[in-house]
Amino acid sequence: MTSVETTPRKLPRQARSRATVDALLEAAAQVLVEHGYEKATTARVAERAGVSVGSLYQYFPSKEALVAALIERHAGEMVQVAEEAFAGLGSASLEDGLRAIIRVGVDTHRISPELHKILFEQVPRVGRIAEVMDTNRRITELIERFLRVHARRLPRGMQPAVAAVILETALEALTHKAVTERPELLEGGLLERELYQLATGYLFHAGK
Repeated sequence: MTSVETTPRKLPRQARSRATVDALLEAAAQVLVEHGYEKATTARVAERAGVSVGSLYQYFPSKEALVAALIERHAGEMVQVAEEAFAGLGSASLEDGLRAIIRVGVDTHRISPELHKILFEQVPRVGRIAEVMDTNRRITELIERFLRVHARRLPRGMQPAVAAVILETALEALTHKAVTERPELLEGGLLERELYQLATGYLFHAGK
């Protein structure tokens, strides 16, 4: 864990302040992708955002604070996308629901994969492990809720809560690996098909 201060100095309350913070975060994301973490500086971020370094420091005490804010925003976006996808499942079958879950997971990770990789590499440095774990927990809860609706389709003795943990962990780990290390798996829907085979094989054939 880093001892560098990563808590924002103040929160934006007016529209102009919120616009400044949004511009700084967008600039930070661009600079991180373009220059990498080590060469990303607050000066470069401020210049890209079109503000002074002093204005940046009014909100963020360090580069690490910018990265921490980006991690929190990215995690929040992932949960929001997942919640919207699950809310739209309605009376979907178990098979269609699994496809939707996998698709939204892959699509979420594919949003700026270079930035995704950098942010998650820096999680230990900026002390945002709790946020990442909370994101995983909330998505796991959504999967569990969906599985409970289809509990009669699950193998005898399979607990939806346990199955949700296994599915979320497997899907997250494999999607993250594809996005950060094996981008060829994202071509032509290959990853989605393989993840579906993995999920249905576990759910429909466990214990056989």
